Amino acid sequence: MIPSSVTSFAARIGFCLALGLLASAPPVRAADTPAALDAAGQAFVAKATADNSMQITLAQVALDRSQSPRVRALARRIIDDHKALDRKFTAVTVARKAQGQAHGIPNRDIIEDKLQLQNLKGDAMDKAFAGMIVKEHQKIIPLYERAAKDEHNRSLQKIAREALPLLRAHLEDARALSGG
Repeated sequence: MIPSSVTSFAARIGFCLALGLLASAPPVRAADTPAALDAAGQAFVAKATADNSMQITLAQVALDRSQSPRVRALARRIIDDHKALDRKFTAVTVARKAQGQAHGIPNRDIIEDKLQLQNLKGDAMDKAFAGMIVKEHQKIIPLYERAAKDEHNRSLQKIAREALPLLRAHLEDARALSGG
């Protein structure tokens, strides 16, 4: 037999619920939970992170081999900025449970460009590095511009918007170093 104090308590709870006096936790809505990245978001992250790998690798070679303070400064900035971008992309993809789907795999162009830089010395290596950075930034900036404007995921859109000034500065500095 159930004690009368328990049945009395249960009756009071039922009465309060019927009157709406006890609020239950609001249901979790889809907007409250991070949605998986759509195909366009995954493609943006894959291309951007593959480009980050490329630029970090090339900048590391330049940092190790160049004697020019300007080239070394650009290389250090590229490494720092692109590693920071990778951390931001990782935070978004982990939150969206897309880390296995979204991060880009660096392509074999990295190996070829790295070997090319490693086989050069002095001014030739500095100019080749700057030229590669110009080429890579000319390819990747339009991708970030599209993401800043059209990306559905607000976090990715914010990353793209915030990255554009850095990427444009890298491009201008590399152009100045390459003489073009």
